[in-house]
Amino acid sequence: MSIHKVTNIFVGDGSALEADVNTLTAGKLGLFGQNQSILASAYSAGGASESITVSKTFADGTFKKSMAINGRSVISARAERYKPAAREVWAVGHNRLGSVNAGTIEVNNATEYTMTIRFKNDKSLYSERPETLRIQFISSATATQLSIATQIAAAINNGGFKSLITAVVIGDGTGVLGLTGATDYGVEIYANDINQFASSTYKENRVYFSCHVDDSTGFGTTTTCAQIQANSYGEGTYNFVYNKENFEYQYEGLSNRRLWPAQTVEFGVSSTGYLSGNVAAAATLPTGNVSAVAVGDDTLTFATATTGFRGGEIITVNGVQYEILYIISSTVVRIKGLATAVYAGGAAVKVKYFYDLIVITFADNTFTSGADLQALATKAIYIATPAIDAGAADPFDTTGDAADTSTEGISLLSKLNTWLATTPATPATLTFA
Repeated sequence: MSIHKVTNIFVGDGSALEADVNTLTAGKLGLFGQNQSILASAYSAGGASESITVSKTFADGTFKKSMAINGRSVISARAERYKPAAREVWAVGHNRLGSVNAGTIEVNNATEYTMTIRFKNDKSLYSERPETLRIQFISSATATQLSIATQIAAAINNGGFKSLITAVVIGDGTGVLGLTGATDYGVEIYANDINQFASSTYKENRVYFSCHVDDSTGFGTTTTCAQIQANSYGEGTYNFVYNKENFEYQYEGLSNRRLWPAQTVEFGVSSTGYLSGNVAAAATLPTGNVSAVAVGDDTLTFATATTGFRGGEIITVNGVQYEILYIISSTVVRIKGLATAVYAGGAAVKVKYFYDLIVITFADNTFTSGADLQALATKAIYIATPAIDAGAADPFDTTGDAADTSTEGISLLSKLNTWLATTPATPATLTFA
């Protein structure tokens, strides 16, 4: 017996909603009342808007309709603004996080060092066994913080778990990776993308872990080891929406995924996302231009602020795409990987968003034939709408206007809030805040 709710998901393209049931347009979402006319009024028991449905029109002219949602059956409704998924990040030794900006590795010559990294995500499909990477090495007879950090990174990057995590040696100095003139050194360890089981678990498998140094070994009691950023699945990410669509196909007849030839299915989710306009001078939380960055560096410095950015954010600088690994300070971010170009100020900075979400939960109560028994089922409709229109001028704002919300998202909120506010459940007003 499945313990999952019965769900529908509709993925929009950001354009205006359907305006006429007789002239459906490919890619558009539609909201319809009980009489199949465009939803344009509040809930009314026994009226044309007693029940509503959501629709999506496809390129070949076919369309998909949701389960009918009767206003009396609404349990709850919520809206979620897009939030990027963030990677797990730890530091052994020096920690560059702005609130810390300290840390060291205790140096002991010709001494055994031991640390462990405990992985908390599933090892493989249906496996809940945690795995542990145990790192042991003997320090040099003339050891330094840098030599020990290098040994730690090499053990991780050349070990059996190198597909799960990556280690980078950093310092508290200047230049690339802070290694020039550094006094303290450290190792940053972050999670990698891994293979998914999208057609079996319908849930993103992300690496998350914890690091532990054995203070009875060479690390002693002065070596620092701390989490910089916790793993987060985010909201409205490509993986989340893809998995929801994939899961729903079982309700559309795709129940046997071993048939040959394999069935061809179509996904509405966009893997390329929606790119904003230049946010260097955005009206809300401007970032300012990127200051001088060298090829091979892993940080970007913004002239004004990093307030609008979050760990996991996808950005482009002069058209080159980077992922923000974590926010170091109010003006500096750590990127995943290394800068591939030189930026000397004046670089155009854009941010890439994916989907805002609306979720309506309702009860579908039916009577079974013959026995007069009532079947109670809780169901849900997910609507994924692009968080912004391409070229949005002020994506960091949350006022719900055209500069920070897609045309489709604004229309969805307007129509659904009018209808939901007059249902018996009267959910709180939906906002993408």
